[in-house]
Amino acid sequence: MIDIEKFLEKYYKKNDKIILACSTWPDSMFLLYKILKTKYKKNLIVCHFNHKTRVETDREEEFIKQIWKKEKFKVEITKYDFKNPPNSLNKEEQITKKKKLQPLVNNISSNKDLKQPFVKNISPNKGLQPLVHFTNSFEELAREKRYTFFRNIKKKYNAKYIITAHHLDDKIETFYFNLNRWSKLSGLINMTEISLDILRPILNIKKSEILDYLNKNNLKYFIDKSNFDINISRNYLRHEIIPKFEKINKNFKQNISKTLNYFENLKEFIDEEVKKFLDSFLISNNHSSNKKFFEIKSFNLLSNFLQKEVIRYIYYISNNNSTIWLSEANINEIIKFINGKNNKTIKEIKNLKMKKDNNLIIY
Repeated sequence: MIDIEKFLEKYYKKNDKIILACSTWPDSMFLLYKILKTKYKKNLIVCHFNHKTRVETDREEEFIKQIWKKEKFKVEITKYDFKNPPNSLNKEEQITKKKKLQPLVNNISSNKDLKQPFVKNISPNKGLQPLVHFTNSFEELAREKRYTFFRNIKKKYNAKYIITAHHLDDKIETFYFNLNRWSKLSGLINMTEISLDILRPILNIKKSEILDYLNKNNLKYFIDKSNFDINISRNYLRHEIIPKFEKINKNFKQNISKTLNYFENLKEFIDEEVKKFLDSFLISNNHSSNKKFFEIKSFNLLSNFLQKEVIRYIYYISNNNSTIWLSEANINEIIKFINGKNNKTIKEIKNLKMKKDNNLIIY
């Protein structure tokens, strides 16, 4: 089991503010309980995002407030009603949400007793119906709203990092999820201990270990019953596919973790090669300092693999260290643009923007 205090000492000074994203589910509650036992308790700011997608979400918010009153840490709570988005949304966002969210009938009985954790004897095919369908597009939208909130709180308190409770099972599920829909190395690796302003202290801890700790110590937490809906692809991986691998090899999760660490080292090596190529043009940069470029002639001397990795890397740094929505077709399309006959043209994919200027590609 991880020494949380030692982990925090690695990244935080004595009076640094600690932003913890907390959902009230087992993984984030595990982290909260652990941090409350450290000397950093006084620095803690717990951020809770109420998605308003289930009847229990208001009870989960109240649960956070109860712990806050008892433990005296700072708490920041916001809510966003995905079923009924606020009128302040721009027209494009309203249209997007209308397409992404499909309300369901609310037929939910509520257990008002917050004294017992919602964990034991839960059948995957039973439980409360969510207020909205959890599609992949919804998950992306919800994540965007959550992290905007977290980063606003980080800025408010002048904090360095946001701590999330991603664990080993999350890392493995995301690996298989991205593998199934095609992904570059960055998508397969998907989670590291530190990524920009995100810290993940329990990334090498299995979900079963987290639950064992909470249950043995009689610590309260909530369960999101939508996680048992195997019609959702990630849940199908979690409940139907990954357990079959564990039947073949009980050390399956540890072995996959080692493989992902190897992939991480491989990606670091490739990124260094790409940076060497891109940095070689910084010395002779006659453009304004905020513009970067590379020569088309030099780009075409690279192997096909490295050309694709250059595109992937520029997309990655242009989109907050993410390759989400970057497809093989996108990469080939950009390479075709680079070698096209037209000059003074622009290519944009999400936040990536390239401009052709004679023999240069400015990005």
